Amino acid sequence: MTPSAPARIFSFEECLSIIAALPHEIVIKAMADGFAAFSKGDVSVAPIQTLGQPPLANFVGHPDAQACIKSAYVNGGAVFVSKVASGGGGQNSGLVLVFSQITFAPLAIFLDGGYLTELRTAAAGALAAKEFAPSSLSHIAVIGCGIQARWQLRLLKSVVACRKVVCYARRPEQAAGLVDELGREGWEMSAASSIAAACDGAGLIITVTPAREPLLQRAFVASGDVLITAVGADSPGKQELDPALVTSARLCVADSTAQCVERGELQHAVKSGGLDVAGIVEVGQWLASSAARARPPGLIIFDSTGVAVQDAKIAELALKAAPGSAL
Repeated sequence: MTPSAPARIFSFEECLSIIAALPHEIVIKAMADGFAAFSKGDVSVAPIQTLGQPPLANFVGHPDAQACIKSAYVNGGAVFVSKVASGGGGQNSGLVLVFSQITFAPLAIFLDGGYLTELRTAAAGALAAKEFAPSSLSHIAVIGCGIQARWQLRLLKSVVACRKVVCYARRPEQAAGLVDELGREGWEMSAASSIAAACDGAGLIITVTPAREPLLQRAFVASGDVLITAVGADSPGKQELDPALVTSARLCVADSTAQCVERGELQHAVKSGGLDVAGIVEVGQWLASSAARARPPGLIIFDSTGVAVQDAKIAELALKAAPGSAL
């Protein structure tokens, strides 16, 4: 048996160069294709492993920290992917492993520090905004001012015209850091003193916190057309939205219905009996619908838990974009 060529190992700096070279529109399109394939049953996704959060013991580094291990492949595709993303307390890390579906050998190891995960998560948020955000936005509210908040806004640039953002964080210095950094990237940034103030009149609200109790209340959200992209809840027990807010939505959209009911923002409204699982629409189903996709009026909630097909898709893009790639 002839041994396979050794896997290519991409350093953190090389990963950042690859990420910088990926057009955001291409990344968003890849996520759309992945979600559509997933909802059609054309993707094999393994059960998620979550470490550092209940029911397991917390990591010693920080009580909010966790590691997620996600694996998937597109049926009949070229590769299968396993991803580890970890972080907490303002620190993130991780890597992505890419294997051949043909030879089963490792093709690449991306020592990306979790940045490929940041990119694909933000691309899902941008896709949701493209499909469900109101056509006219007075401002965007961002609740939580960590790394993912930055990536959400960077990817949004390619799908919405609004550049006014009001953010909120429990620690004022964290909000000030986001205001300064994204202000230098062309956003009209300001920080609010409360979640209610940040959300007042916002047509697009993005929640990116590790909260385990509801932060966003129904009274904070304007009437009329609003999109809430809920990113923070990605393991059992996490919660950013009041269940009454979720049950008041005209449409609840999931990246994966099964994941969102188990570990996403929708888990609480389903458990309370206020949300019927049958009424949840997967974004892949929405995208694949043969009918014209017309945004229904009112409040729409997109629950983004992170599906492993996103990791498979972003890994394929990164490998294809790498110098000298033969994929």
